[in-house]
Amino acid sequence: MQQPAAPQRPVPAFLPINALMLQAVKKVEVVIQELGRRGFAVVGIDMSTPSRPTVQIQTSARCAQLIESGQAAYYGFGLGQIGHFREGQFCLDGCRVVWTENAN
Repeated sequence: MQQPAAPQRPVPAFLPINALMLQAVKKVEVVIQELGRRGFAVVGIDMSTPSRPTVQIQTSARCAQLIESGQAAYYGFGLGQIGHFREGQFCLDGCRVVWTENAN
């Protein structure tokens, strides 16, 4: 004779990870709005680290200005299918903002 299955515990309606993800989404929303005001085009978002989401922007002349003024820095260099590239970044309201540019 089979024993009846143990009743399943209800899943909490609001798990802690959900709260972290909602906070990250709110951060990203604010950052996207600010980047738009500054003339940057957002092309991607990475939420895999909710405590510090990454927002990818399209490369522009403003990126070079941020590097020259010390407000941003290059953190990666490489060689890909399109040739040499470098990656820049800066922090904005708790988010990491990154871009990739050709360095030929």
